[in-house]
Amino acid sequence: MASESVSVSGPVHVQPDSKERVAYELMRHIDQLTRPESGEHRTPDYWFRLYAKCHRLVVYGMEPKDIQQVK
Repeated sequence: MASESVSVSGPVHVQPDSKERVAYELMRHIDQLTRPESGEHRTPDYWFRLYAKCHRLVVYGMEPKDIQQVK
């Protein structure tokens, strides 16, 4: 796997009507519906995977059943 370095030098702005924003809002909604009652914190890996799945659904129009197979 290639090593990539990413740096952000300022605030990141996402347009409110962009596909990325829709994927983000979908991710937040799914998290609210599936959050454990214990209130345990989700790992960064959880967030990256969930956003990637939401992004594929919104941007590429994948079916939800196909998204569950994405790791």
